Amino acid sequence: MYYFIVNPKASSGRGMKKWKRLAALLDKHQIPYKVSFTKQAGSAIEYARSITSRGENLTLVAVGGDGTANEVLNGIRDFVHTTFAYVPAGSGNDLARSLNLPTDPEAVLRLLLHPQAVRSLNIGCAQSGHVSRRFLVNSGIGFDAAVCHEALNSRMKKFLNRFHLGKLTYLGIALKQIILLKGVQANLILDSGHEISFPKIFFCIFMNGKYAGGGLKFCPDSLPDDDLLDVCLVEQVSKLKFLRVLPSAFSGKHTGIKEVHLYRCRRAHIKTPRPLAVHTDGESFHFQNDLTLFLLDSRLKMIAPKSN
Repeated sequence: MYYFIVNPKASSGRGMKKWKRLAALLDKHQIPYKVSFTKQAGSAIEYARSITSRGENLTLVAVGGDGTANEVLNGIRDFVHTTFAYVPAGSGNDLARSLNLPTDPEAVLRLLLHPQAVRSLNIGCAQSGHVSRRFLVNSGIGFDAAVCHEALNSRMKKFLNRFHLGKLTYLGIALKQIILLKGVQANLILDSGHEISFPKIFFCIFMNGKYAGGGLKFCPDSLPDDDLLDVCLVEQVSKLKFLRVLPSAFSGKHTGIKEVHLYRCRRAHIKTPRPLAVHTDGESFHFQNDLTLFLLDSRLKMIAPKSN
């Protein structure tokens, strides 16, 4: 059975438009399915939890943005019997970009019915105290998370999404956050036990895929199924240099800058003197100053094109 969880408001209604086209194709080919529409933040978590608690072999499909996919991921109770699929209909679509997923409903349906591959993906987890949240693409603390936090409630994003220009929202917010940006001291401990202290950093992001922030390749060699998290930490630099360096992350050329540090690990711990914004796949994980990132033992079965 195919179960769809649809965010109709994704990208100012693009989620519903995608679903209507997909539903027409499902009905045309007489494919049985059930659908649930999200009504508010957290709805997809509840739907996914209910659907995957029955011990049934099923395909669970998220239709929306990266945030919708993240909520569904956090609701899955049974990774053994659940196969996940995703129809991108958001602004950033970093998950789709990382996995080379199709966006056209007909191509999506062909992939669902005749999967080229069911990939076994790592699942990341961010934890602070007794609270945790899973992520599939990335989790970050500092500058990038502050941009995500503000974008989640941005009226400008909703307006620009109507013209398929939602990415410009992130650019505008990023410029604002750069002006407000202040470095903070940080200690990073990797699973090797090696502790690295930094006088001041701007942000640290933990990647389980190549892309973040609508196409930035902070960790160009990151793969979603290699049992490793790729880490990109950026020390404080002059704001002018940061402004020049940040766009180079779209091509991955930022890695040659001395203030950019790359690591690989399965588990990491980062501490800062004051709480900073944290996100998981662009969704807010509030403000934390003591954060542990790691890969779960469970893996996610996901329908996606064959990896190159």
